[in-house]
Amino acid sequence: MHPIYRIVVFCAKVLFRELFDGDIYGDENIPRKGPCILACNHLSFFDPPFIGGSVPHREVYSIARSSLFRTKFRNWLFRGMNCIPLNRSSGDIGAIKSALRLLNDGKCIMIYPEGKRSDDGLPGEPQAGVGLLACKTGVPIVPCKISGTYEIMPRGCTFPDWTQSATIIFGKPIHRSEYDIFQKSHDRYRLVAKKIMDEIFFLKNTHA
Repeated sequence: MHPIYRIVVFCAKVLFRELFDGDIYGDENIPRKGPCILACNHLSFFDPPFIGGSVPHREVYSIARSSLFRTKFRNWLFRGMNCIPLNRSSGDIGAIKSALRLLNDGKCIMIYPEGKRSDDGLPGEPQAGVGLLACKTGVPIVPCKISGTYEIMPRGCTFPDWTQSATIIFGKPIHRSEYDIFQKSHDRYRLVAKKIMDEIFFLKNTHA
């Protein structure tokens, strides 16, 4: 585990628990070993460290937009945080291959089906990427819903609102048998991505 990752995870835990009064539900649903995908909604810059810091028993890798890696320092920093650069303006085969390789090695990958942060705190349209990874690997997909981080620091905001709180819910894994019904569809990957996205937002009613 890279020292940067250890530091970021520790700081994220402190911020989430102590400053933002964070609650975590369902972390027992994350497999303790073996490959899996954490599929999460995306509201704020706080999402990756908060979610990564909420997985106590394993290291998490995440896919991040390539513009975050522009300078040597940023490249060193984000790679130390287990981030995989993704060029969103084109089909980035390299990022997909990196994610597939990590899953084949038994790692845990965090991906955002929407492909970007929400502009208004509402769900976005899921992209096909998470469906492709699911169908290519057949690994368990753990839906994850984070709430409160849009209020903490929405897009365009410079400073966080320290008065807000956040919640993370991990749902039961989605297994290949649950989305194989789409295997003959011409739009298979996008349909699987939509199912995963629906599962994420259903979680808001499971811990009322």
